[in-house]
Amino acid sequence: MNIKKSWPATKVGSRNQGGNQDGHSKPRWCAYQGPYPEPKAEKPNLYYASLLMDDMAGAVSELTATTQYLYHHQVLYDRYPDVAGLLECASIVEMTHLELLAETIIHLGGQPKFGVMTNCGMEWWRGDLVYYGCDICDMLSADVEAERQAIINYKRHIDMIDDKYVKALLNRILLDEQHHLEEFKAKRQKYCYSQR
Repeated sequence: MNIKKSWPATKVGSRNQGGNQDGHSKPRWCAYQGPYPEPKAEKPNLYYASLLMDDMAGAVSELTATTQYLYHHQVLYDRYPDVAGLLECASIVEMTHLELLAETIIHLGGQPKFGVMTNCGMEWWRGDLVYYGCDICDMLSADVEAERQAIINYKRHIDMIDDKYVKALLNRILLDEQHHLEEFKAKRQKYCYSQR
């Protein structure tokens, strides 16, 4: 199967991204400021692919985070534009992770579908996995918890995978998730805890 080559994920000269003359792109402002490794694998491994499918489209996943952060961005934009801007940026970073994971799943011999394989068959991703929330504090608390759970999952999968390329990618994604966690906690402190 031919795999499309799309890295770096953000093309030089893209809107809001900047770039430099040597063809490398800069990460978004809300991400860890370091390059992503090229998605690849030492050899096909369907078990590893299934672990990445969970990271890509499970209950706690890049797809859930992307959708949740975009929703929160939309509903908070008028009253809290700084929070909305962070959430929009974070959702785009999560989309980058989604694409990196999908390409790695293909290298591992899997198919990057929007669901996870269970003992009973494929369990498809659903919109009710998103925590919609009712106010800024509720939403930011859910976003903080989403990042905490993602960090736990990535660390667990890093320990379970014995492929240097896949581990390198997951470790890099983990840096973004840790960065998002700190950014979300700071916004929650500003709007939810400082007023009490």
